[in-house]
Amino acid sequence: MKFDMNLNSKPRGAFTLIELLVVIAIIAILAAMLLPALAKAKQKGQSTVCLNDLKQVGLAMLMFADENEDMVPRGTAGNSRRWWLEFMPYVPEGGTERDYRNIRIFMCPSYPIPKNTPNKKQVVTYVVNAWDFTSTRDTVGYEQLGLSKLTAFKQPADSAYLLDNEHDTWRPIVTGFRDPQTALNDVWHASHLPYDSSGKRLSTDRRIAAARHSVGSNILYLDGHAGYRAAKQIKTNLFRKQKP
Repeated sequence: MKFDMNLNSKPRGAFTLIELLVVIAIIAILAAMLLPALAKAKQKGQSTVCLNDLKQVGLAMLMFADENEDMVPRGTAGNSRRWWLEFMPYVPEGGTERDYRNIRIFMCPSYPIPKNTPNKKQVVTYVVNAWDFTSTRDTVGYEQLGLSKLTAFKQPADSAYLLDNEHDTWRPIVTGFRDPQTALNDVWHASHLPYDSSGKRLSTDRRIAAARHSVGSNILYLDGHAGYRAAKQIKTNLFRKQKP
């Protein structure tokens, strides 16, 4: 028996246009589902790097205090020595007083490129607690310049030292090379907080990031540990030597 192999049916060709469009649509849907998850994972990774960097700065802070009668640098106005200059001998990247552009642990990876000065790189992305009070009943406080004793903070594990610096247009860019714009890198007034007591986001004077890592800021505490805190939970008591 012979079989006729010369069948009339034609072999199937490439995808039809409709099939190709369906495949493209499926890929687009999958991408739309995956991209937010990838962005969230990237943000989480950057936040983890930021926390680890703050812990390294915390070690530098404790080593500095150990060699300087338990003192740590505070305010950044006037002739006060900036904390990042004081800590340079204790960090692995080194640096000089005139050029500290390459000290990685002073730079949060989530800090965005400034919109108003895109060609300038912010090399110090944290602000320091320079807020002091005359008593536990004082709700205004003042800027503490110079050095303070660590032991003056009665609850160091709940007292902030460094926080994420806000990046908006009113904030100065510290380039790390003969840059005088360093006097505003401290926190010592209620207007420097992310939110006021009523829960309204502050502007113009705000120095602490309101939404750097999700909806808050990473913080280095005075006992040397680092952690995240939602911006609305960053309040005056976090900066006090003695809590009410």
